[in-house]
Amino acid sequence: MKLILLGLGNPGNKYLHTRHNVGHWFVDYFANLNSSKFEKKADFLVSHFIYSQVNIFLLKSTLFMNQNGVGLLNFLKSMNPACDKFLVVHDEINLPQGRVKLSSGKSDGGHNGVKNVINEIGYSPIRMRIGIDSVNSSFVSRSDFVLDNFTSSEKENHISLFPKLVHGLHLLCDRGLSIATNYINRYPIPCPS
Repeated sequence: MKLILLGLGNPGNKYLHTRHNVGHWFVDYFANLNSSKFEKKADFLVSHFIYSQVNIFLLKSTLFMNQNGVGLLNFLKSMNPACDKFLVVHDEINLPQGRVKLSSGKSDGGHNGVKNVINEIGYSPIRMRIGIDSVNSSFVSRSDFVLDNFTSSEKENHISLFPKLVHGLHLLCDRGLSIATNYINRYPIPCPS
C-alpha cells in the first residue's frame, strides 16, 4: 500500500509559524517522528518512510499556497505502482481549534490552496481539515488572520493534537478510511489506546 500526504502551506521562514502553515507543521512532525528527512524533488520537498508495510510519502510544495497543487498530478502519476490513498492536510478557518475533520469529496470551502489542488488533479481528495478558529474581529481580514502567527497557547493546542492525528493515519493504513474518520472526527479526539 502507498499513502501520500500533502501538507499545505507557504515556503520560507516568514510563514513558518502562521496559521496557514499547520499542514506543513503536521507533515514535519510526522517526518520527525519517523526520523525521516525531506528531499527536494521537482516542485516538492518529499519525505518517505515505511509504517506497517505501507509506503508513506509526505509532501510540502516549494511554491506558495495558491500554487500548492502545481506539479502534483505529475508527481502522483510518477508513483509506480500508483498510490492507494492521497490525502491533503490543511488549516480550516470554519472549524474551531481542537476540531479536526477527515472528509472526502467536499468543495474547496474557500481555501485557495485546496482549490488549486482540486483544479490540478481534477477531483476532491481526502482531506484532514485542522481547525484554526475564525476571525473574531471586524478589524482583521481573513487573509491577515491566516497569515498571522499562532499565539503560544494556540501552538501548544495544535501540537498536542498531532499524536492523535498520527494515530488516526495509522488507523487509516491498518483498518481503512471509515475507522480513521470515526476516530479523527470525534471531539475531543480520544488519546490513542
